[in-house]
Amino acid sequence: NKIVKNWDGVDLMINPYKDVKEVYIMGSLEEINILLDDSLVNVATILSSRFVGAIRDEVEGLNEKLLTIQDTLDEWLTCQRNWIYLESIFSAGDIKKQLPKESKKFEEVDKSWKDVMKKTSDNPSCMKVGQSRQLHKTFTNHNKTLDEIQKNLENYLESKRFAFPRFYFLSNDELLMILSQSKDPLAVQPHLRKCFDNLVELEMVGESSTPDILAMISGENEKIPMPPNLKVRDTVEMWLKKVEEAMVSSLRLNLKDGLKLYN
Repeated sequence: NKIVKNWDGVDLMINPYKDVKEVYIMGSLEEINILLDDSLVNVATILSSRFVGAIRDEVEGLNEKLLTIQDTLDEWLTCQRNWIYLESIFSAGDIKKQLPKESKKFEEVDKSWKDVMKKTSDNPSCMKVGQSRQLHKTFTNHNKTLDEIQKNLENYLESKRFAFPRFYFLSNDELLMILSQSKDPLAVQPHLRKCFDNLVELEMVGESSTPDILAMISGENEKIPMPPNLKVRDTVEMWLKKVEEAMVSSLRLNLKDGLKLYN
């Protein structure tokens, strides 16, 4: 009875997500995890007693409930962590277009997640919600789907790196930031120094989505003109590959001119 009473009024902490109306995430579970561990230890102690015979069924039932809560919360937190990561990625229109199947799968999980969290915010009782085997099954299935989406996302990023190997110098988050803004060439600028040694900026003019590239600028403000007719066209990895080729030819021409003028 003492163990059961400890769970009276224990609610999950549900917080708003990014101030978005009626979208919630779970807060800290530290206190609940402490209570869970203590309760499981107490139940194990009772079950090991030689006097448990008369109440064994009741204690085993309570033990099963506590283990279900523990497993459900573990799956819940895993789902939340994956959902938060992927939500920021699939909120970008460009990524949705490039990964339509994964986007559709995520939308299904996203709808279910928001519905579960809304219902939980209305009734956050840990003992009641955590015992739901249906909820445990839901989160387990969602986690499998989200793992599959992340695996396909990794394969997608790998294909981009294969097309332009200098993307290996960028983290997944940095590369995703570029790909999610593929229509904005300026989105690449903050990451140029990682892709190319001491290249901090490409001088661009013209339309914002398809500008001409006039020059490359170093950290010391050295400006080297690029070959004519170098434009931002096609996918980001393709036009960056052309930039890389143009760098080589431009530097070769500058070195030849320097040799001629040396004397």
